[in-house]
This record gives sequence, structure tokens and C-alpha cells, in this order.
Amino acid sequence: MPGSSQLPADLSEKFSDKGPLLFILRHGRIEGQGTRRFIGHTDIPLDHTGREQARSWQAPLTAIGFKQVYTSALTRCRETAALACPDSTPVVDRRLNEINLGEWDGQDFEYIKTNHPILFEQRGRDIYGFRPPAGESFKDLFFRVSLFFSELPLSSHTLLVTHAGVIRAMRCFWAGEKMDSLLNFKTHYGQLFVLAKGYA
Repeated sequence: MPGSSQLPADLSEKFSDKGPLLFILRHGRIEGQGTRRFIGHTDIPLDHTGREQARSWQAPLTAIGFKQVYTSALTRCRETAALACPDSTPVVDRRLNEINLGEWDGQDFEYIKTNHPILFEQRGRDIYGFRPPAGESFKDLFFRVSLFFSELPLSSHTLLVTHAGVIRAMRCFWAGEKMDSLLNFKTHYGQLFVLAKGYA
């Protein structure tokens, strides 16, 4: 897969001896991804590479036969889900949306740093608790994602298509780690994670 390592085409055999597992797919690469800017709820579609990344998962994910597929409401995730699992009808859940950056959403870093220096400095001092105007903090995101995962039924293999921020918050929640380790975990476009906790 472009930009990611590939797994065997037949994942059904690889995971056939396990109980319900949680598969989490980050959306593919987006248009304009080379620009350093704040991207949260800004609704940006996939670029060509992003669409290829999503399609590359079609065969291995189809082999799993998911009965439950959930996706963020944002276009980049819905498009990824449609390309990766064309035979599924995902449930759209806005709790899987990326962090809401409010008035900063879509703005490049240098613009915010230059035009809102005091707020930008406040963000640097409290990266987890800071809320951009009309936006969410990472603490808010962690609470939102934790609520989703605590209510998620895992009676069968389940696929989530979501964002880097949500995946980071999920990892902290799932592993029982403190929220202040959230940003230490890196993800890549089109990357798939498989989680098992008490289901091995």
C-alpha cells in the first residue's frame, strides 16, 4: 500500500483463532497534506494516494467479513470506508470525528502564531487543556472518544475508520495510560491497527 506496510490478503486466516477484535483504520492521505496547518473538522477529501491507500485494504478487509463498521462523519473517513469496505454500510458516529479546532480549523500554523501570539503561547504551555476559540481541547477529545469506546459492543470483529487524534486518544483509553501520553503516539495515513484486550 502506498505509504504503509502491507498485510497478507487473507486476514481471515490470520485472525481466525481469536475472539472479537477491534480494527482501526486511519483515513488515507488528504489533499494539500504538505501544508503545515491546523486540520480538525475541516472537511478535506482524499487525494489520489489516499484513495489508493484505501483501495489497497479492500481485499484483506473484505476477507474479515465485518458485521460492524463505524466511521467519522468527515468526508475523508467516509470515502476511505467506502473504498476499503464497498460492501458494508458504515454507521456514522460523530464521536469519531477529529478534534474540533474551532476558529483555528484550516488555518496554517504561521498565520495563527503571527496573528494570535498570546493564544498560541497559551497552547504551548498547556497543549492538552487549551481550547482554540469555539473549539475542543485534547482533554475534550479524550472524553468524547472514551465515551464512544466504553459503549462500543464487541460481539464480533469491528472496524472503525477515523483520524489520528481519535486513534491516539483511543490508544490511551484502551491501554489504560494517562492522557498526557496521547501525542507521543504517531500514526500514518492509511495505517491499520488491530486491538485485542481480553479477547485473545
